[in-house]
Amino acid sequence: MSMANKNDHMVVSPTVLQVVEQFVAAMRADPAIADGAIARLDNLLRKGTVPKPDEISAILFEPPPEGHT
Repeated sequence: MSMANKNDHMVVSPTVLQVVEQFVAAMRADPAIADGAIARLDNLLRKGTVPKPDEISAILFEPPPEGHT
């Protein structure tokens, strides 16, 4: 990801934002992906940091209900 540092904050480049927008649009077209998960992933990708795999998994897959595995 190409990002510039501006006043100690990472700024996501317009190209990366465009890719994220296209990715989110493609995810919204898939009825199997929950809208809440898409919104959370969109927010994570726009933060200006490279997300860790665990962060992505936590956002996309809600934990099972209590008592279920």
